[in-house]
Amino acid sequence: MFKKLFIFLLLLMILVVPIFAQTTQRVAIITYLKGNVYVKKAESELWLPAKLKMELSSGDKIWVQQNSQAILEFSDRSTLKLASNTQLDILKLDRDKDTQKDVSIFKLLLGKVWATVEKILSAGERVEIQTPTAVAGVRGTEWIQQVSEDGTTVVKTLKGVVSFSAKDVTVEVKEGFQSIAKPENPPENPTPITEIEKFDEEEKPKEEKPTPPPQKGSSEGTKLAINNNLDYGLYKKNDLMLAKFSFSPELSFGILKLGLDLSLYTDGESISYIQGKVRYGELNLPWFGIKYGTIDNFTLGYGLIANRYSTYDMDGIVLRLEDPKRGGILTLFPSPFNKYENLTSTYALRAFYRPLNRLEIGINGMMDMDVEEYKRQAIVGADLSYFLTKNTVIYSSFAQRIIHDGTTISDPRVLSENGFALGIQSNFNFLNTVFSAQLINFSDNFYPGYFDAYYEKNKVIGALPSLEEPVNRIFGLTIDLDTNILNIAFLNINYQSFNGMSPSLYGRFAISLNERLKLNLLYEQKEIKNPFTFFNENTIMTLNMIYPLAQNVDAILTIKRTFDSYGNPTDIYFVSTKLRL
Repeated sequence: MFKKLFIFLLLLMILVVPIFAQTTQRVAIITYLKGNVYVKKAESELWLPAKLKMELSSGDKIWVQQNSQAILEFSDRSTLKLASNTQLDILKLDRDKDTQKDVSIFKLLLGKVWATVEKILSAGERVEIQTPTAVAGVRGTEWIQQVSEDGTTVVKTLKGVVSFSAKDVTVEVKEGFQSIAKPENPPENPTPITEIEKFDEEEKPKEEKPTPPPQKGSSEGTKLAINNNLDYGLYKKNDLMLAKFSFSPELSFGILKLGLDLSLYTDGESISYIQGKVRYGELNLPWFGIKYGTIDNFTLGYGLIANRYSTYDMDGIVLRLEDPKRGGILTLFPSPFNKYENLTSTYALRAFYRPLNRLEIGINGMMDMDVEEYKRQAIVGADLSYFLTKNTVIYSSFAQRIIHDGTTISDPRVLSENGFALGIQSNFNFLNTVFSAQLINFSDNFYPGYFDAYYEKNKVIGALPSLEEPVNRIFGLTIDLDTNILNIAFLNINYQSFNGMSPSLYGRFAISLNERLKLNLLYEQKEIKNPFTFFNENTIMTLNMIYPLAQNVDAILTIKRTFDSYGNPTDIYFVSTKLRL
């Protein structure tokens, strides 16, 4: 009986197993990482941070963000080196069980790869990299393939031969030659390579030691990192002096970061008050991002409605959902945990869509839904942008006020409040600099970038512009420059000048010598007067310094200074020591 059963099971396995084993799945292993790299597994909807030695297979996707790199290695020692801003899908990575033939098919959505095939391909084997406009079938051993945002594909063959196809036309790109395929066009005839880009690979990190299996009851795959900071210092606001003791743990759950603040304030005789809150929270994925805490430098679209808006020491939430090829939304709304403080009631929304690779259409809106109707404000608008190159965009935008101090657009004064802008923005990567300039035309009762760093402060003190009759239209220019010097010094300058109005100046200078030695200086003056003075009621200055006193002890100084109409300063400052545990 047992013998017959054994023979039956053996025959069943012989018949059934080959059905499920015609192909075996191969894997690519991540052997090098630099910066921010994310992976989306075939069975998951989440983008997770990539890790060394992580295995990728058919259906998986990898996203290499700005200033980042990754290397994938296969069992035959072949490699794919992925440059900054690269998106790659692994469509097929299989080996036929019977013939032992390998099939490797990838889709390069954006970016650049350096590919090396170590073995000579035999009949039936395929290595293929598709792009939105072309296909490179490889019979070579080493090549570079790049696809830009508009779909233009470039292939450079360093060794061997690459079959390059688009629009039913195939060209052979031999060693030392390159070919280009533009959208809706066949590949161009190969020409000699004029420049070969190098993959800027740094020294590979040491192999990670295997981590022990998770303990019983723990969540497998989830790691909790805690960084505890103990602060003691003096807190001064106007004439009130308090001692502050705080425990500020920073928690990291993989891609999620949280900062907590548990503080006790005392005047030396009694406890003035105890404060506990979430200082910040941040989650940043390629398709989804959320930030909680004090929001600074929030700009909507190209800045005609909101330009560097700040929640001004109140907490807010910024939420981002994005498909880099099609569009997305960006929202701002108040924190629900501000109920015991002066509430912000300001909301913002931007939705944008990319019908073409180079064209983007956006709609914007920002409003203050204050509980007191006469304080309510709302502005809506739209913009249209066209990317001349990957790094240069021209745009036009429009904004219309629909509520001013509770009065709606049915009032002719509100209807007259609008503005137009035409601008250009360029990113000079070799200088680490972004430059933008725009021409603006608006009614004299409309304020470009109405929701700015001053808005919440001016609302509290009753200094927001009142509803006025229009007199004429104003024409002006804004210039903005951002530069990064060797990742040590950072400078941002913004200048605005309009006929009939005083110019405004914004400047930020930061130095970061290392993680524990930093200086950040912010200067902003709205409506510069003649003669120019550095300090007046339109000036905001903030200084933040971090200095190491000992191996695990840092001194932190923060000063925020504003001025009255006579130039007299009002300071809020905090001096503390931080113990790193």
